Amino acid sequence: MAFWLLFACAVVIALIAIACVSRIRVRVRYSRIGELDQLVVIVQALYGIVSRQVVVPTLKLEKRGIVYAEKPKGEIAGSQGQQSAKKRMFGIGTLKRNRKALKTIMRSTTRFKRWAKYALKKIECTRWRLDFRVGTGDAVSTAIVVGLLWAVSGCATGAASHFLRLKTVPHGEVVPNYSTKEFAVVWEADFAIRMGSAFAAVMKLGFRTIRIGKAIRAWRTWMAPPEQV
Repeated sequence: MAFWLLFACAVVIALIAIACVSRIRVRVRYSRIGELDQLVVIVQALYGIVSRQVVVPTLKLEKRGIVYAEKPKGEIAGSQGQQSAKKRMFGIGTLKRNRKALKTIMRSTTRFKRWAKYALKKIECTRWRLDFRVGTGDAVSTAIVVGLLWAVSGCATGAASHFLRLKTVPHGEVVPNYSTKEFAVVWEADFAIRMGSAFAAVMKLGFRTIRIGKAIRAWRTWMAPPEQV
């Protein structure tokens, strides 16, 4: 009996160790070509056993905010499930709600900014590409816009390397189109963090939290998706 108990404990410890060294991977791809845009986010964990994909086929800018329809697709242990698309709106109400929740989190957590920097530095960026193709119909203004987009690309790459651990050589280009009006952008990035590091960051946040109840409610509010329309 004692042998089987020790064996079960050893198996549990081994499974926990294997889970801790596994990586949570997030792949993001955003593209906008003319009036067509698409955002795809894929999250995988536990060596791909747990997977979730969200596709946002289009974004519409309206008076009340940005309206989009998400098409989630989940996968657990090899089983797939397709859910119906949901229309959501990211507007002033969502910004106010998130801002209020973030203030509550910061007031409820000791040295929250230091923890945020610590947690972000645990995230590795293993792929980064940002491409533009632009044309205004005029050669001079096209050249000016191309220079501005190169600056935007450099700032985005610099911000990523400052806050995250950049484990790849960033790629990107700005292609001018002097013959006609055109605007296209494609951003692709892969992020990864060890599950053990993510768990340690959460534990560290828990030890810094001084108002547990308020902090949990604020995190739920902050992580909640925008309202449905």
